[in-house]
Amino acid sequence: MTILCLEGPSAVGKTTVCTLLQAEHGFERIPEVNELFVRSAHEPLFWYFERQVERWRMAHAISSSGRIAVLDGDPFQPLWYNAIFAQDAAQSMPDTLAFYREQVERGSLRVPDKYYVLTATPQQLHARKSADTSRSRRNFDKHLQMVAPQLAWFTALKELAPGCMSILQADDAQGLADAIGRDALAVTQHNASARLFEAMAALAQGIHPSPHGRLP
Repeated sequence: MTILCLEGPSAVGKTTVCTLLQAEHGFERIPEVNELFVRSAHEPLFWYFERQVERWRMAHAISSSGRIAVLDGDPFQPLWYNAIFAQDAAQSMPDTLAFYREQVERGSLRVPDKYYVLTATPQQLHARKSADTSRSRRNFDKHLQMVAPQLAWFTALKELAPGCMSILQADDAQGLADAIGRDALAVTQHNASARLFEAMAALAQGIHPSPHGRLP
């Protein structure tokens, strides 16, 4: 079967939609790193990157068993996060790209078959954060700074591979889950992971990938 990914800014509703997809459509949710794993103050430099690969293995196992896996958060997140907040990144961009390129080339990591990128305005995100007292959402105000560049990242990838990206306004979690649940049934595994990764690598270095030779 296929591997899907939901992405978007903090408080946009990724986990809510993923949970609905699991409960009502039979998908298997893979939580984000901070939910799956215990973090420490003395993590090895690439600990977080390695946990993203581990999430991918979980998704791959689910997909290989004939079910649809949905990643709650992008396993390639360090590429765009470290590009947006380069001044705060523990890993340099060359090191980040080298790590991910090796994983892709080894087949240990693949670009999801389809991304569903949820969007909302900063005002909407603030309101949702205030209404949800179950999560602290550390560094929320900082993360609001990435709303526009994150959307630009996925918009650029959508221009290259329109069949692999959907950008959706996050107004109604139930409606989104139902729409994604229907759409996902037509998603198939793609063989463009290496090309999509190279497009991500170009974006991470401030280079807009060429629109020529678009992917399906």
